[in-house]
Formats: sequence, structure tokens, C-alpha cells
Amino acid sequence: MKTIHRYIIWELLVTFLVAFIAMTMLLIIGLLVEKALSKNVPIIPIVQMIPYGIVVTSRISLPMTLLLAVTTFFAKMSGNNEVIALKSLGIPPYAFLWPAMVLGILVSLFAVWLNEMAVTWGRPGINTVIYLSAEDILLEQLKRNHTFETESHDITIMVKGVENRRLIAPTITLKNPPSTIEAQSAELKINFTAQTLTVLLNNVKVEGAGAKYTGHDRIITIALPQIVHDTNAEPSISNMGFQKLRAETDVTQENLDKKRRIIAARKVFATGMGAVDAWRTPQINQLNSENQMLLKRIKRLNAEHPRRWATSFSCFFFIWLGAPLAIWMKKADIFSSFFACFIPVLLFYYPLLMYGMTGAKNGTLPANSVWIANICLAIVGLWFMRRIHRY
Repeated sequence: MKTIHRYIIWELLVTFLVAFIAMTMLLIIGLLVEKALSKNVPIIPIVQMIPYGIVVTSRISLPMTLLLAVTTFFAKMSGNNEVIALKSLGIPPYAFLWPAMVLGILVSLFAVWLNEMAVTWGRPGINTVIYLSAEDILLEQLKRNHTFETESHDITIMVKGVENRRLIAPTITLKNPPSTIEAQSAELKINFTAQTLTVLLNNVKVEGAGAKYTGHDRIITIALPQIVHDTNAEPSISNMGFQKLRAETDVTQENLDKKRRIIAARKVFATGMGAVDAWRTPQINQLNSENQMLLKRIKRLNAEHPRRWATSFSCFFFIWLGAPLAIWMKKADIFSSFFACFIPVLLFYYPLLMYGMTGAKNGTLPANSVWIANICLAIVGLWFMRRIHRY
């Protein structure tokens, strides 16, 4: 049995690692191409994003490649009658399936850690690279399109060209106050401490806002978040680490309790004064509205922790379903077994997962409803387990 277990573990690991590396590389290429096209990021920052991109994309490729490895190996094993040979020796399927199940648990725990790293290190790392490359991104966009507009549409820059990081014949249109600035050339200076990008204009011509003059130099300051997203902004709930989630839940619950006490105190005071109508004052209505917002946020925060564990442990439940299904089909054709498992997962597992996640976030279902899809996989996998043990 030790030889059989070593054989199973080795074959599973080799197939899994090859598929995992290949799919992760494809996802990284897609991620980096998307960043390059949507934000005009130059090649050097793109290369700097690769380590962060590996962490972000690995959590996506992990479950599918594990399912592919398991169905591939056990389909080949069953199609070559190796399972029949083992059962003829009195070895039940669970005796050679448990190494795959242990692998599934270990990979699931690794996926939990990977999810944490993706939201606390991977995504912030990509945003930081983009943020630090704000000057290069602006220059790249001006080289390609000869125009740039801030996200608030307050400032528009048009140039004839860019030479050695110098803007040639820039024209800057300001919305507030409305004015147009033409210059012979311009240079960019970035200040990460002040989070600003300064445009140094030489020999300018200004028209608008009741002013018209030529021959002077001028400085235009642009906030960096107008060029790229501000990485220092408060992250969304899905981008918070476990520790941040717990702290945010405590703070939100404390604010909710505080506002509830204020409402209760005002209602008691109004009742004591015989002014029951004061229960519907604009101030109390505003507090009630804020309470509803805080309550929704608490439900969203409470759902996030089990969601990450449930999605991570999909690795184990994919093995739980894929291994006995591949054995039961008795086909050496690896793609038939994989798609026989992948299609139901795609059509039923992920919609059930989204249903549980949506209900948990909205508060219409308990927070642990995110496990509904995994429980369904466990039930179907158990049926196939009974079939391969009986026949």
C-alpha cells in the first residue's frame, strides 16, 4: 500500500503542478494585458506586477487545476482497469482515495492563506506599482493618444509629442476657472509625499477667466488620485484581511449600538415630555437610516469570513466529487471525465455559491449559507463513493 500511495501522490502532484503553473501563467498574462491596455502601464511596471499577479491569479486557478488533476489521474487509473485490479486484491477504493482527500484538505488550507495574501499583499502591491508609476502612465498615454483627461474631467492635457519625458507644445484646458493654457514645452515632477503631480510650463500663453497674457512660466498641480486610483483609500470589505475584518466588525457594531442608544434616549425624553410625535423627527429618521446602513455593513462583514473559507475548501469538495466520478465512469479519456464533472460544477455549484453569498451579504440567509454549494457537492460525491465501493 505504501507503494500505491506514493504512486498516487506523485502522479497527482505532477499533474496538478503542471496544470496549475500553466493556467496561472495564462491568467497572469490576461491580468497584465488588461492593466497595460486599460491604464496604459509601461513595460517595466508590468514586470514589477508579476509577483503580485501570481498571488492574485493563483487563488482562481487553484480549484480548477486540482479538479483537472484528480479527474485526469483517476480516469486513467479506472480506464486501465487498475481500480478493478486493486479491488480484486481486496483493497477498497477508500484505501487508495484517502491520499487524494488529504491533498485536498492541505490545498484548501493553502487556499485560505492564499486568499489572505491576495487581499493584503497581492492587490495592494499591484495598486502601489501603478501608483508609483503615475508619471510613466501619464507620459505613455500622452505618447499614444496625445491627450489626457483627469477622472474628474477638471483638467485636459493635449500635446504634439513627448521627447525624453518632455511635453512638446502642450495645451491644458482647465474647467475651474475656465481657461486654456498653451506652452512651448513642459516637464513633469511627481511628489508622493504630497500626492501631487506638478506640470512645469515654459513660455505660456493663457486665455480665459478674465485674464490674457503670454511669456510667463506657470505651474499646474494635479492630485495623483486623479491619474491613478488612490492606494491609501479605505479598502472594500472583499479586500480586507481577516484581522482588519474583525476590527472593522467591532467598530461598526460599536457605532450601531451607540446610535441605537441615542435613539432610545431621545424617544424616552420625548415620551416623558408628552411629545410622542418627536419620535419621527428628521434627526431620528436620519439616525434610523444610518442604523440600517450600519446593519447592512455588519451583515456583509459577517458573511466575508465564512465566504473565504467556503470558497477555499471548494478544492477539497472538488476532489470529493471528481475522484469517485472519474472512477465510476471507467473511461480512460481524461477530457470526458473532467467535463463530466466541470459542467455540473459550472452550472450548479457556482450559481448555488452565488445564491448563498448574496443571501448572506443581504442578511436574508445566515452567514454560513455560503457553504450550501459545498454541502451539495458533498452529498453528490457521497453517492458516487457508495457506487464505486458497492460495484
